[in-house]
Amino acid sequence: MNILPPANFDNRNNWWWNLLFPIGAVFTFLILRNPPFFYVTRPGESAVVFNIFSGIQSGRILKPGMSFVVPFVEQPIAYDVRTRIWEFTNANDAPRLAGSPITIISADGQSFDLDANIALRPNPDTLDQFHSQIGEDYMANIVVPIIRSKIRDVSAQFDSSDFYQKETREIIQQKAKELIGAEMPKGKVNNQDIPMILIEGILIESAQFPQALKASIEKKQVQSILAQTASVRAKIQDKETERILILAEANQKAIELKGRASAVSKNLANLLFYERLEERINGGQQLKVIKVEGNSTVFLNVDPKKAAAAP
Repeated sequence: MNILPPANFDNRNNWWWNLLFPIGAVFTFLILRNPPFFYVTRPGESAVVFNIFSGIQSGRILKPGMSFVVPFVEQPIAYDVRTRIWEFTNANDAPRLAGSPITIISADGQSFDLDANIALRPNPDTLDQFHSQIGEDYMANIVVPIIRSKIRDVSAQFDSSDFYQKETREIIQQKAKELIGAEMPKGKVNNQDIPMILIEGILIESAQFPQALKASIEKKQVQSILAQTASVRAKIQDKETERILILAEANQKAIELKGRASAVSKNLANLLFYERLEERINGGQQLKVIKVEGNSTVFLNVDPKKAAAAP
């Protein structure tokens, strides 16, 4: 490419050449580096296109990568469509603050504040409608008021002590997520209504109870634990009593059966007597001969060997 002036170039026009050549070189460099007819959507973003003659172009959503645009006529507007967490808290170091804690009134009439985190993102499939109807200030205009309202509605169904329990807080979070998701503005894609803002999670971190309410709840929890412990002990005692009664009844029936059998057969009675005698001798208990009358012998607390040697 010949960039030198022609041989017959008039020296009177040399100053124009010296002025226009560097401007043209810079302009060419900028066009080649960032051509106005191409737009690059960064990863994690989607963009809508604003046409200065027709407004937002319906159905045209630029995905990450390079897209063709008409210079000076079409202007892309990018949105971050990644999931982000917004915080309702008084903490000064919150990276993405949505507002102050949410003040609620519980079912038992107690008022206190809740710290909450909300994970959400714009729906890239409805971004053109989202920009036309809501705009870039969607958090302040739409999301924050709905979140505050629905968390209050759900919290009013639970007592203040429920916010001390992890399992109950998870139920509250799930109910709030469903209500908030249902209230998000809808857009149409393929003749179907889908939310323009996707609610992906809600976390209630802590309840900021007044000191008197906190002490009352903790006292109730201690009493509840003690009552549960007493109930468990009572059940264990009932089972033990039942076991002893069953065992006593079994022993009583065994004695009755042996007594009936002994009354029927004298030999069986003697057999039972000598079985018990053998057990005591083998156990090392001492027996003493009290008297011998006919075929009957009575023993009591002497050396088993002496008892065995007794006539």
